[in-house]
Amino acid sequence: MPARRGIVIAAAVLACACAPALATQRSESRPAGDEPRVDYSGLYAQGITFAEFLRDVRARRDEWRQHYNDATVSPALITRMRALPERRRILVVAADYCLDSANTIPYIARLVDGAPERLALRMLDPTVGQPSMDAHRTPDGRDATPTVAILDERGGLLGAWVERPSTTQTWFLEQQKVMMQKPLHDQLEAWYAGDAGRTTVAEIADLLSR
Repeated sequence: MPARRGIVIAAAVLACACAPALATQRSESRPAGDEPRVDYSGLYAQGITFAEFLRDVRARRDEWRQHYNDATVSPALITRMRALPERRRILVVAADYCLDSANTIPYIARLVDGAPERLALRMLDPTVGQPSMDAHRTPDGRDATPTVAILDERGGLLGAWVERPSTTQTWFLEQQKVMMQKPLHDQLEAWYAGDAGRTTVAEIADLLSR
């Protein structure tokens, strides 16, 4: 459909320029090295499993379940995750009503399913996970869901991923200056449907491989 083609083209054009920003989608408003101190291990200990989160989802329930049930991850990525030298912890702050959360986190959960000996995931609601959201804001300075913190097995921060894939984030923030919210979100949903989590999982896998 024309709307979907438009966002795909826009994302492709932006891909080369935005690739260096993939590793950590960090707010430009905070100087590097000035992030708040966050007890990631403490937050992780308060988290629940994705299965528990999915069981209790109320908003977008069918969407969450369908994306998780239909999600596939390439064998090459699974092999790559199983070959990680040590375990990684994935701390996700998400809200069930959030469009971006519902279209990204189920696919990350499937990646974790493929390498349980190396990957573990815990979910937090935004109230409990606020410290992580404050530490990792969007390029335009907002705290947002989902916020994904990648931790080593000792709870040290390796990187973060915020709200949506990097090229799509850039496209969205530019287009919201000139488009109405309804058609903009319709195009975003169309992109998510066509991408089926592939870009999200690829970016998360790169962070996990640090």
